[in-house]
Amino acid sequence: MNNRRWQNGLTWSDIALDLAIRKATTKTGAFAAHDLKLCPIVLEMVKHVPADRRVGLLIINEATGKPYAEWVFTQEWRKVAQAAGIPDEVRNMDARAGAITEGDEASADLESLKTVAAHATTSTTARYVRGGRGKSCAAAKLPLKHRESQNGA
Repeated sequence: MNNRRWQNGLTWSDIALDLAIRKATTKTGAFAAHDLKLCPIVLEMVKHVPADRRVGLLIINEATGKPYAEWVFTQEWRKVAQAAGIPDEVRNMDARAGAITEGDEASADLESLKTVAAHATTSTTARYVRGGRGKSCAAAKLPLKHRESQNGA
């Protein structure tokens, strides 16, 4: 498109038979690995693609059969987001920070979150954590548990 060639995006061949993805990121070349068996929404979507159609690009523009142009994907994502009631200030790129924040709130350690995000440093990952409420709550509960164990002993 306009003398540009699509490259480095996800293809069906990036998904192993055991539903694991391991792919180098385009920015740093670091490898990201994910087990899609742990992603119920992805599993449900894969069911809708017949096995013989699981070749080539993973996500295509249905209108053209080619990869989405960046601005077209942004427009389509916004339509879906509005239909789902997602506020206009939330962008598709916020999903990464949301996932990292959710992991933080579930008390995942920063090193693990760094690995999932394919970041080079935990300081980069820490910048994606929004609010920090998860770790704060977990830290506040520790003294309570300690006091209970002391009083019960």
